[in-house]
Amino acid sequence: MITSGQTTIGLTPTAIDGQETNPYRMIIKNNDNTQTLFLGNKDVTINNGFKVEKLETIQLTINPLELLYAVSSGSGHVISWLKQTEN
Repeated sequence: MITSGQTTIGLTPTAIDGQETNPYRMIIKNNDNTQTLFLGNKDVTINNGFKVEKLETIQLTINPLELLYAVSSGSGHVISWLKQTEN
């Protein structure tokens, strides 16, 4: 099944969508043309996160029962995501 959405993030770690009981694929796009996106676990910061530059897209496979979190170098930062799960 494929689901999609947008999430607004800021300086506090925010989960991107919800947990799954099977591995799932996430495609995340940094929609902002000025701010950098940082991905990681619930403790992600702009200093330790995986950097996704402005307007860049990344694809990840997430393990079951794990969540992907994001923070931004600014507030009101909108990202788009597409999630593919097995039925």
